[in-house]
Amino acid sequence: MGNSDIRLILPPKKELNAWWDKLDRAGREFVELTIGRLLPLLRINIHGGLIQALAHCWCPETTTFIFGKHELTPTLEEYSIAIGKPLELELISPPIGINLVSILSDFLRIKEEKIRKILKGHRNTCPFSFLDECFQNGTSFQMRRIFLLAFFGFILFPHCKNAINPLIAKLVGQVCGGMNFVNALLAETFLSLSRFKENGDKIFRASPELLQIWFLSHLKGFGVLMIIREVSNSDHPIMRFENKQKHAPDYHYSNWLAFFKNPKSKCFLWHAKWFQVREARLTCGRVGPIPLLGFTGAMEYYPTRVTRQYQVVQELPPALKQADSIRVDFTDGDLDHEDSISLIKSLWDMCHPQMLIWPEKELEGKERKYYATAEYIRRHKIPDNLLPKIPMVPEKITNRAEKRCLKRKAEKLQEQVTHLAKENKRLRLEITSQLYIDQAK
Repeated sequence: MGNSDIRLILPPKKELNAWWDKLDRAGREFVELTIGRLLPLLRINIHGGLIQALAHCWCPETTTFIFGKHELTPTLEEYSIAIGKPLELELISPPIGINLVSILSDFLRIKEEKIRKILKGHRNTCPFSFLDECFQNGTSFQMRRIFLLAFFGFILFPHCKNAINPLIAKLVGQVCGGMNFVNALLAETFLSLSRFKENGDKIFRASPELLQIWFLSHLKGFGVLMIIREVSNSDHPIMRFENKQKHAPDYHYSNWLAFFKNPKSKCFLWHAKWFQVREARLTCGRVGPIPLLGFTGAMEYYPTRVTRQYQVVQELPPALKQADSIRVDFTDGDLDHEDSISLIKSLWDMCHPQMLIWPEKELEGKERKYYATAEYIRRHKIPDNLLPKIPMVPEKITNRAEKRCLKRKAEKLQEQVTHLAKENKRLRLEITSQLYIDQAK
């Protein structure tokens, strides 16, 4: 991995798991009610090489990952089911023009003077060490709020190593009030990938675990292990991944890059085995893209480019209609985006779910292989300027099974070398002894 790769911020999962063990029953129930099905993310290993390689396949113009001539992208409905939160809730409002000290002080119920000193000493970030001190000495009420703050600040919306963005407190307060953060989480995923490809911003500021679960659910070799007949709080994609993660492909970054350079359609599951919906938001007002309102910005995405993920036969997607009014980057203290946010929220209200039309009969041949119409297979072509540029990196073998096999071979060869060396020494001694005997005669 080199300097051109996106960078992941690894969260303090061990410490957060220890916090979870210290919460009382009421605290745990409150946290789970707030975050939905996300708690097992604390026990899921991040395959950094996969996420870093996958980022190179992202296309900001189409808001999809491009694999050869085919596209896949996380959808709101997939994330909604995985997270366990409905999309009908009101969107959260980005924390723009808010005083860092006051918002964190109000959330933690700690005096502003102490908060101001902490933020000043850590470049306007809130360090984990301070949160840990507050957690260990806090009341039951404070402990549950601090846990949520850290979970959102480190797991879902990471900011920097060992510290969170204090503005996360504003987001968590809205989530506790029952507002929609699924939209924001998908938005930050897309924004991070697009900024990486367009501006060289190398920090991934969303959940790599969720993106990893989504992608591996669409790989045939692993996706077949993710079959869930009926998703519930006792059996859902994140929990299933946690239980099956030892079977997940554990390739080196270079191996993933090689895979993405020459992807085979037969390797993909266009429709994840755990995903089942009858309605979905595919367009805004029947023609426009779906708006996504995030924590640090906003952008659009185009579900019509990946309708086969909904078990709808993929047709040629309509021409892209990029909405410049939707693509916005928010900056601290900037109040000029209020009109844009109001527009995005009004557009979201126009994104009504529509009934999905599934094929009436079993598909055959190439249509079954690609889950697409013959016209799509024949005519669809990604413009050359949008095709991903995959770095050239020599392949390395890091799959655990392959490593063990190579280790056994190396040990066997070493045993043979040792045996031959001993045999050679024995023969040399035998020859030398024979020479002495011959000379004595």
